[in-house]
Amino acid sequence: MPIRITISNNAKQSQKAVLILPLASLDPAAPDSYRALVLKAAQNKLQIRKASRIFVGGTGQELCTEDEWKSALRDDVTLLISKGEEYVGLRKEVAQGGSDDGIPNLDCTVNILAHAASVDSLSVTQVETTARTLPGLIHAVGQPDLHPGTKFPIGAVFVSKGWIHPPLIGGDIGCGMAWYKTKLNRNQVDGDKGRKVAEKLRGLEGAWRSQQEREVWLADGKEEYSAGPEWDAALGTIGAGNHFAEIQVVEDAVAAETGLCPNDVVLLVHSGSRGYGGNVLKQYVSDTSPSLREDAVKAKDYMKEHDRACNWAKANRDLIALRFLSCLEPGEETWGLGRNTDEQNSTDFDKLVARTKAKLRERKVVDIWHNNVERIRWPPRPPPAIESSPEEIADRTESLSLDEGAAYAYVHRKGAAPTYDPQTNKPLTILPLPGSRGTPTIMLRPVFSQATQYGYKNALSLAHGAGRAMSRTKALTSINQKYAGDSASLLQPNASSQAHVKDGKNVRGGTWVICDEKDLVWEEAPEAYKDVYAVAEDLVREGVAEVIGWCRPRVSYKVRNGGR
Repeated sequence: MPIRITISNNAKQSQKAVLILPLASLDPAAPDSYRALVLKAAQNKLQIRKASRIFVGGTGQELCTEDEWKSALRDDVTLLISKGEEYVGLRKEVAQGGSDDGIPNLDCTVNILAHAASVDSLSVTQVETTARTLPGLIHAVGQPDLHPGTKFPIGAVFVSKGWIHPPLIGGDIGCGMAWYKTKLNRNQVDGDKGRKVAEKLRGLEGAWRSQQEREVWLADGKEEYSAGPEWDAALGTIGAGNHFAEIQVVEDAVAAETGLCPNDVVLLVHSGSRGYGGNVLKQYVSDTSPSLREDAVKAKDYMKEHDRACNWAKANRDLIALRFLSCLEPGEETWGLGRNTDEQNSTDFDKLVARTKAKLRERKVVDIWHNNVERIRWPPRPPPAIESSPEEIADRTESLSLDEGAAYAYVHRKGAAPTYDPQTNKPLTILPLPGSRGTPTIMLRPVFSQATQYGYKNALSLAHGAGRAMSRTKALTSINQKYAGDSASLLQPNASSQAHVKDGKNVRGGTWVICDEKDLVWEEAPEAYKDVYAVAEDLVREGVAEVIGWCRPRVSYKVRNGGR
């Protein structure tokens, strides 16, 4: 008998068509198979020219075998047609944390903040599908730097009640950025001087000191954040992907409370929990259990490991900064701890670490996580003023028990910066918005107003960067071809990098880049990223942030081979 089905574009699920399938072969390899009929219809009716994969809507099962086709085909089934990308959405039958009573909220609000910044349809579909598929979600926001992830979007924020969704923040738990002041002056890093500074940045790869010493670094009072020798060995290293450490010059800073002034030289560190966070994700979730009820033992255990990974990541950024400062300011005795030498060994290593951390805190401008989940009061209230008293802050940050969860929600951030300090609940006065290694980093200040419902509009978050304009695979191929395989021009600045303009919009000339992995040069080329000024423009237009300055890149460090 004929079968009535619906086919839909996996990447843009609003595109769909109804088919009446005649009797055909269940064997997907047969020329007269149901698979062949569906793919041909997708080409004709949905204009999917290179359709290659078929998923069952709602479950995400890919139809590859005769048995899978036999079990899936029925009247009114929806099949999602893909050009090769992964299934967009959650596989519903596996929502876990208890049982199947985790019902998605079809009324979950979705807010996409992008206007000037380009956002592709797949990433928007990922936001919308996730928002109305995962249980407990009540609000979703796509930031202007929104771009597609493997299954879930990057540059997005999801707010849920009663449920925690670890895959929404991914494996790099605690990834974030921190700014540190240096004692360098711009004359030491401008122009060709930047190359000399780049040459000083050595000894920054590989394990830092002994495991015992790493455990001391990872201790904070009575709390210990060591993840064990396997993961702690990466402590103090940047990692791959889009992680970096960059020496920058402050060109403009209009807000005195940021503590930064024009011509200051700062260090921006972007890194996370390295392999540790990914291991946590694997332990607690899988394709068969992506979501956890907040009251489940597994959810509570996950949150403990999540918080440990976040603190590990913060300690990692501090140690990266220390290792860089030991190269940049060799005369500063405190930074000697950053080098892998015996000259700083001390009988009281704990006190040495404490003194070093105290000195680092003096240099730190801001440190935020942009991959994490937080349990916060929801909906947002007017924040305490920057100058609030401790008593006022305590009133704002009072904690309630879990049985009062109606006043709380879980904010999941994947590539989104918070607008407040989670420890004090005070608004942050400054946030970095890096573009690419060829463009400036913009200074943002979050804005809270009645018009934005004091952070509801943007889910108490801002963009964390420019966001990718093309996938790594596409960048590796197309940018490599553009430069005919010669990466030299991408590893040094050109004349336009010296341009003196008021707001930095025309500064696109690159910087001195240390990157000994050639594929990473192409994948992270400036052309692979969106226009950071368009991203900032959208945040200002939405009334959730203001631009308070910008920094010019001078030396960008990705990775250096151990032998160099």
